[in-house]
Amino acid sequence: MNNISSTWTPLLRGARKRCPHCGQGLLFKSYLTRCDKCDVCHEEFDGLDPEDGPAWLTIAVTAHIIIPLLIILENNAQLSYWAEGLILIIATIVSTLLMLPISKGVFISAMWLMKKNKI
Repeated sequence: MNNISSTWTPLLRGARKRCPHCGQGLLFKSYLTRCDKCDVCHEEFDGLDPEDGPAWLTIAVTAHIIIPLLIILENNAQLSYWAEGLILIIATIVSTLLMLPISKGVFISAMWLMKKNKI
């Protein structure tokens, strides 16, 4: 049980955009720019570059939000196509912008765990 919590805790901290080690320091210095180290515990984040992983996860999660919304809008058929399109475009942009830093935080935390555990 302790092994599971020791895995999930850093991942949840990363999702909150916090240091995976202490949970107090910030993981990002701006929207998507990773800090070099934690300001609180001084844990180094060098070499933790998740590349395209966060974008992939963001697309997957956003699709699971937008597709049901599209189905709901089409089944109700009360709005015009341009209104439905506008709603879907705005929902896609907002969910993507909200999800991308969370995804990146999770990926950085997972990479930190693998580095820490020498996986």
